[in-house]
Amino acid sequence: MMHVFIFTIEKYIIQNFIKLAAACLLILTFVGSSFAQYKGSPVKRERLVRALRSGQLQTGDIVTIIRRNGVDFPLTEETKKLLIAAGARPEVIKAVSGNSRLSTTNNDAIARAGNNRKNFRNKFALPDYDDLLAQAMYSYKEQKNPNGAIQILKTAARFKPANASAYQMLGFVYLYGLKDFALAEKSMRASFANGGSAVFRVYHDDNGKFTHRCTGSLYISQDTLRFESDDNVHTFETSTVNIEKIKLDTESTRDWKKRSIYKVILKFGKEDVKFRFAPLTGAREESKMVERFVAASNSNVKSSVAQASSY
Repeated sequence: MMHVFIFTIEKYIIQNFIKLAAACLLILTFVGSSFAQYKGSPVKRERLVRALRSGQLQTGDIVTIIRRNGVDFPLTEETKKLLIAAGARPEVIKAVSGNSRLSTTNNDAIARAGNNRKNFRNKFALPDYDDLLAQAMYSYKEQKNPNGAIQILKTAARFKPANASAYQMLGFVYLYGLKDFALAEKSMRASFANGGSAVFRVYHDDNGKFTHRCTGSLYISQDTLRFESDDNVHTFETSTVNIEKIKLDTESTRDWKKRSIYKVILKFGKEDVKFRFAPLTGAREESKMVERFVAASNSNVKSSVAQASSY
């Protein structure tokens, strides 16, 4: 049974449209389209799988893109199993099922587009921003080459310095590929400032003692904190103004004392809700980074509310 804890206290003033654009750039590919009901290029199966496995994109972002752009493949039983194995939640499966841009009346057009795709790409000497992000993800995840991915992402950042996508990925690769905390935080701050998120891979305490745990991604944006578990069981989201504090936890079990476990304490009236996480790196510095980004997000939301109230 899926246990989903979603805390939505207010309609957020700040909308994360740039974050959605960032996710879009990671999983979209060019193909000719005659489907007026969809906007933009359809999602390609292998890039969707790669994006799901990366743990860098939120489920809601991916679903929004699929509904808006459609997919260029049918949801066969084999594909369904592949997507679920990659981490797709039921919402993603449902979105794919209802938004395939393949049809019997358009098979010929799609086949022609597929056959001409290579020729179309070869007309251009340089890859575009979308291509660079896809290349970087492939370099990091498939080739296990973080340095190569970083060079590609730096090129993308120079190409579109106001876009959060490359910075968000740079932060992730610096942190988990090279264990360079300083450059990871610098890149995450650039992503944060441009409407993206700081993404942290974590262990989540499932039973209060860390004897049962799951892995997942913690996303911190300008106004929210969201956790999505890889096993599709535990999820929560809240405005960061509801976070009373984050503190290091010294009550962990013996096996986990060497990891920098921290508690996220949410305050709803007189009620407290606590979640415990351990950073994937096990390092105290990663826990402190989470604390700093939550503080920055909290401050940003309060500032936005104050500005809105002044009108």
